[in-house]
This record gives sequence, C-alpha cells and structure tokens, in this order.
Amino acid sequence: MTNKTVIDALKQMKTYCAADALDKLNYAIAVIEKLENDGVENPLKTDFTSLSKEGK
Repeated sequence: MTNKTVIDALKQMKTYCAADALDKLNYAIAVIEKLENDGVENPLKTDFTSLSKEGK
C-alpha cells in the first residue's frame, strides 16, 4: 500500500464521515500528505528517532 492510495481512500471517507470527526480525518490526511511530500514512502517502517524534536 502506498501513501497515495491511503490519501485517496481517506478523502473518499470524508463523504461518510460524521461531522465531529471531519477535522480529525482532515488532520490525518494532512499528516500523510506531509510524509509523502517529504519522501517518507513507508511511515510504518521508518525510524523517526533520529529526527530532532521541534522546538528544542
């Protein structure tokens, strides 16, 4: 499965999403789009521990 297929599926789910969950679904879409744009092809197998913590 690719980030693109997940993004497409989540966008399709917006049609059926409860109004109180829409912001959370949009956030999940934005996170996966950011990972995709940053070149993270498989976030579940990526080691993020080497990244510096934002704001520190």
